[in-house]
Amino acid sequence: MISVLIPVYNESERIQGTIAALRSLPYEFEIVVVDDGSSDDTAQRAEQAGADVVFRQKNMGKGSALATAFRFARGETLLLLDGDIGSSATEAYHLLEPILKGEADMTIALFPVIPGKGGGSGFVVQRAREGIKRLTGQLLQAPLSGQRAMRREVLERCGFAAGWGMEVALTVRALRAGYRTLEIPTQMTHRVTGRDWASRLHRLKQYLSVGRVLRMLESEASTLQKESPKHG
Repeated sequence: MISVLIPVYNESERIQGTIAALRSLPYEFEIVVVDDGSSDDTAQRAEQAGADVVFRQKNMGKGSALATAFRFARGETLLLLDGDIGSSATEAYHLLEPILKGEADMTIALFPVIPGKGGGSGFVVQRAREGIKRLTGQLLQAPLSGQRAMRREVLERCGFAAGWGMEVALTVRALRAGYRTLEIPTQMTHRVTGRDWASRLHRLKQYLSVGRVLRMLESEASTLQKESPKHG
């Protein structure tokens, strides 16, 4: 069984399309949706679309919502998706196949670059990309992509971080642990953050959250170095 973990916040317009697209794929899915304090009818629409589990919690952030979803998950293969990818959720096939075939431990979706509409060059992405490179030596194109498939063991070992830095922490810990991590080109689409003041504030909060997680990971690295056995 494959457990699909979908954290959502005010995604009533897209969550049904996301679930319907998943159900069209030739896999046995257990779909777990955690509504992180939505003010609209996202949870109800997820239920109507046929999610296996819909859990409502107060707003505590994406990392917390994913941790809650994981507690319900029974599958040995996990698929993490955002609720706003709609019909393009069928592209999850490309993420799952390397995991199911034993070719990777974690896969990360690359989204197509659309000029003028985001795609991987913003200042938040750059900070995450540079931080991961500094901490692991590996350069990722999509360090903030929330669309991922993995073996259950990866998430059990790497755990969750709070806020929008969750993907950065997962990536760094997985690479440090030696898990085979692949970025996979897809045709996935999602709602792109705009250029108004609310959207700029959202990106600033992301930037600060990623910075906090990178500092936490640097501290983890320092602790690991101190605890490693000395030879000589």
